[in-house]
Amino acid sequence: MKRFPLFCALIILSASSAAAQANFTYRFDNFDTRDGVRVELPAQPKPARQSKRQKLAARNVGASAPLNPQKSSALRSSEAAYTPSVSVSMAVGKSLDGFSTGDASVDRFIVESGRRHGVDPVLLYSIMHRESSFKRFALSPKGARGLMQLMPATAVRFGVTNIFDPRQNIEGAARYVRWLLDKFDGDVRLTLAGYNAGEGAVMKYGYRVPPYRETQEYVRRITQRYALMRDPATARIAPRVSRTQIAKLTASEPLPLVYEREVFAVRTPDGKLRLISQ
Repeated sequence: MKRFPLFCALIILSASSAAAQANFTYRFDNFDTRDGVRVELPAQPKPARQSKRQKLAARNVGASAPLNPQKSSALRSSEAAYTPSVSVSMAVGKSLDGFSTGDASVDRFIVESGRRHGVDPVLLYSIMHRESSFKRFALSPKGARGLMQLMPATAVRFGVTNIFDPRQNIEGAARYVRWLLDKFDGDVRLTLAGYNAGEGAVMKYGYRVPPYRETQEYVRRITQRYALMRDPATARIAPRVSRTQIAKLTASEPLPLVYEREVFAVRTPDGKLRLISQ
């Protein structure tokens, strides 16, 4: 998708002031699974070198899974794992590299928890943007809650007593991401799949991304955001927006997702970068 029309749209945004978000529960449906999510399939690359675990999994699990949103009897009888098209590695980051959620305290919690547990803060930011769009009181229909959309059981498991408290929510998520990275030998894609579907699903399908349409799309979306934030060109081409524009871009509730919307970065009046999906 060309970016020029998108950037023009930013410029012509109305100058009317956006109302401040009320402090109430914000319902946020991560995925529209009722009608399925359309997935763009890239060209098949040359197979990458596999670890011993991956080679063992390849002998026990099929090469790819059908993408029918409604599970067919054929899929039930011969489910197969999803093979990622591009490998992803986590950078050794200790800051947000100029990005901000729009809340300095939340930014600080992300960096502190990331450093404490050896998780790139930029990866945590990428997850948070997809999960809640930085809405503290986000609540999914499945019961995931808070900035990092923790399920209550996962929150308890990683020491969270107040799931809507930003510091605790982020800390619990960072602990969980660290645990998943250790569980899956540092594999970022499997970590993201585990965060979405649970580590049990990844293990069930031979330590590969499960053949769930939602999970495959989730992994793609987070890795897209992470790559965008880690690309040095992003900061150079990010258009500047006014306070009114950034308020309008971030205030509205996202529509149910059928297509992945454009994800890009803007530069806010304070000089910080912010991820936006439109």
